[in-house]
Amino acid sequence: MVRPEIEPLLVLTVKTALVRTVTGTPLGDRTIVDVVSGTFEGPRLSGRVPATGGDWLIRTPADSRIDVRLLLETADGVTVLFQYSGKACQIDGKPRIEVAGSFDAPQGPYGWLNDVQAFGLGVAIPEGVRYEFYRFS
Repeated sequence: MVRPEIEPLLVLTVKTALVRTVTGTPLGDRTIVDVVSGTFEGPRLSGRVPATGGDWLIRTPADSRIDVRLLLETADGVTVLFQYSGKACQIDGKPRIEVAGSFDAPQGPYGWLNDVQAFGLGVAIPEGVRYEFYRFS
């Protein structure tokens, strides 16, 4: 088996706002977070994140499960759907956010994204979250 190379895909910074929390469900506490705005930048694409989409978290005593759908609007005006999921937890006492996702892009200059399985690490920031996403090449 050939060992794949890892290459940077994009850095995503998203401003979020809490919508509502539903506590005490059988699967854990549900937290709904809206995407308010954001930016993304990478070697082959950059742009902004419009105020659409959100994160539907499930929080348990052990971790939080992340389920995000948002839009990326490239600098040249192309809209791409980006979906990712994963978990946030404490590892050795330090917070860690691990996610993996995929894209739905129209044919054209960003059609290559449809074949990408992205993976990344995130960190909470005061206004939301920042992720570094990568891909295998």
